[in-house]
Amino acid sequence: MLRRLVLAALTLVSYSAAAQDAEVLAEYWASSGSLPPQYAWSVSVSIRVDGVVTLKRCKGYATDGAACTTQEGRAEAERLDAIRAAIAASGLVETPASQNENIPAGGGSTGGAVYVDSTKVNLPAHPAEADAQRVGDVLSTIVAALPERLEE
Repeated sequence: MLRRLVLAALTLVSYSAAAQDAEVLAEYWASSGSLPPQYAWSVSVSIRVDGVVTLKRCKGYATDGAACTTQEGRAEAERLDAIRAAIAASGLVETPASQNENIPAGGGSTGGAVYVDSTKVNLPAHPAEADAQRVGDVLSTIVAALPERLEE
């Protein structure tokens, strides 16, 4: 009996470790930009191919510790498919977005990445004007994939 319990526990640990190692499908981040620390904030999101979403919010300019909270949820399969469709339709895999030469100073920004066949496709915070719509469409699709309870 003890042997069965140990084997069952090892199986669960292995399954849990495999789930943690699932590939990342998409990343998203946003920040307030250069504000006084009491008003500054940042958010980072990771969406794995298995649908697990990890969202980290930080206050001020902290990146860890008490000023940060982390939540997990699950994205619906249709939303994951929508991200894949959006990146394919954007043409960003074949023709990556260029960075805008005139990056605004001090303002907030959003950006991210999508992984296609283990290749990172960057979604720059300040894309060139010609690429802004393509990047914005993919970023919007990533945000739409977040479980509602994580958006609060």
